[in-house]
This record gives sequence, structure tokens and C-alpha cells, in this order.
Amino acid sequence: MPIQWPLLETRIFTVPRTRVRTEDIAEPAKILAAGGLVVFPTETLYGLGASLERPEAMERLMELTKSPPDRRLTIHLGHAFELTKHVREVPPAARRMIRRFWPGPLTLLLQTREGIVRGFRLSSDEVAIALLRAAAVPVVAPPVAVGDAPPLSDPGEIARHFSGRIDALIDSGPSRHSRLSTIVDFTSPKGCVIAREGVVPREKIEEACRKRILFVCTGNTCRSPMAAGLMRRALALRLGVPEEKLEEKGWVVESAGVGAYDGAPATEEAMRVVEEMGCRARAGSSRRLTEDMIDGADRIFTMTRAHLEQVITMVPDAVGKSRRLDQTRDIEDPIGGGVEAYRAAARQIKKALDSVVKSL
Repeated sequence: MPIQWPLLETRIFTVPRTRVRTEDIAEPAKILAAGGLVVFPTETLYGLGASLERPEAMERLMELTKSPPDRRLTIHLGHAFELTKHVREVPPAARRMIRRFWPGPLTLLLQTREGIVRGFRLSSDEVAIALLRAAAVPVVAPPVAVGDAPPLSDPGEIARHFSGRIDALIDSGPSRHSRLSTIVDFTSPKGCVIAREGVVPREKIEEACRKRILFVCTGNTCRSPMAAGLMRRALALRLGVPEEKLEEKGWVVESAGVGAYDGAPATEEAMRVVEEMGCRARAGSSRRLTEDMIDGADRIFTMTRAHLEQVITMVPDAVGKSRRLDQTRDIEDPIGGGVEAYRAAARQIKKALDSVVKSL
């Protein structure tokens, strides 16, 4: 039998997005943290917020939304760094999406430290961010809806339907999008699945989902560009597609250098040698290795042990996805050694790549 909650006095707070003051948000934040139900805006729709730490609030929320007891509600974050409090691991593709789309209308499904699947979102709405940061508790907030009807985006309509059953409503005007967020599931065996199409377009999600292989050397003008070229050819042969179709198949192969100057061209010898080995030479330009590149890569292969140590020093969490390309010995820098030194380095790279490709 449904619980009969007594009618409440619903307090309405008008908070313009153009000027979110601390004093305007303090009281609804206090209500939310104390276990009240607070409706607040996001850039997609209005959410019905409750503190995950308050069982009585969660009970009321589940009853009001007519949700099954096992429904896993999305946690709305005030800061991106709060995600690590809830999950043990953030896959590289999820990290890429966080950098690109958060704050924004994207929900990520991840496995929590307790081993359950839950959604996480960082809204770009100024009022939502201020409220969540001020409340300083984990908050779940499903879209406000009446029965099976579409979710509501107008605060006046929400007040008419829910007045007396919620503790507070923050009125910041109509939602910007009036559409649901995009949901990407990282708990699937496939690794990256669009569970619901929403504001963020499918093609942008698919681009971020592509697996990224990063080769690292010093100047990014010879060894790592050669490795990237040879890897593209090996992957294309394995998948049975032209090299230009690799991204459509979900693969991106890149290179960078720990001591590179951005924009330098690959050496003539490097271009010549990869063409001799049947690869299409790419007239790219060098890039200096960054923490974001490391963080966003799925696999990282370095030319030497020293390069590997620099990668791990920059991003310690990369230790599990990084290794020397040739695990038996360093691939020495061929610069200054003539074309034969380049050929020797390329042969060593290709031999090491043969086993790498089989493991992917």
C-alpha cells in the first residue's frame, strides 16, 4: 500500500540564472541537505532532487516518482573531481567525454565502488551547480514528470502538479533544451554504448568513444611517427579496411614527444622509410606530450624506458596502460645516423608491433 505523505508547504525560490547569489541558494541547499525534496533546474529539464544520504528522502522520492525499489538514479555532481569518490575506475573514453562535454547534458553510466551501475552527471546550469556545491551531499535528481507523461521543463507547471508534495522549488524559468541528456554506458562488454540519445549528438559521442593508441618518443619527428604509420597499416590489414576507414571502425592512432616542439615536420628519412615499408606517409607535425593526451589514451607505447618513466611521472594512473613498445630493449633515436639507422629502428618497431596488434 502506498505511503500517505502529509501535504507540505512548498517553498518557491526565484533564482535567475543570470545572477546566482549565495544568499538566494542557501535555504534550498539547506533543505536538500537536511532530507527535503527540492526541484531545481538543469540545462536539460528540471530535476527532483533528494540527498542520497537521507533514507527518508529517498523513500519519499521513490514513492513520488512511482519508481521500483531497484531503480538506480543518476547522481548529480557539483564538481567533476567528486566522481572519484563514487567510482573506482574511469575509462579513458569516459575521461575524454568528461573533458569535452562536462559540465553539460551528458550522463555517464559507470560501476561504483560498491559494484553497482549508476549514472553520473555534471550540469552546466549555473543554478544547479551552485545548489549542489552549497548542499555538499550526493544528490540524485530524476526528471520531474507526472506519471508516464513526458518530463516537465516549465516551473509553473511543476508547481501546479507538485505543490504540497515537495519541500522546495527553484524557479529559474524554462529549461534551455527541454530534452533529456545523452546517456553513455561504460559498463557494457563493448566498452562504450549510447544508452539514450539526447542533447549531445550521436556522432560526437562516437568520435569520443574511439579507442586511442598513443606512441611516445622524444621529438615526435621520427620514431613515434614511424610507429604510428606502421600501426595504422597493421590495424587496417587486420580489420580488412583502408587506412582512411580506421576511425569509422573505432580506432585513432596518434604520436607525441616528451621534448617536442609543436609544429615540427617529420624527418625526410622517417617519411622515406615508412613508404619503403608499404605505409602511406603522413605529413603531420610534432606535438609535445601533455597530461590530457596521456589521460585520454587507451594504450600508450614508448620508445624507451626513460620515455615510459616520464609518462608515469606526468600521470601516475597511466601505469596500467603504458609500456615500452619493445619490451626487450629501447628503440634508439636514429637522428644523425643516416637512412640505415632509420631502417633499423623501423624494423624493430614493426617487429614489436606485430605482437601488439595481435593483443588488441
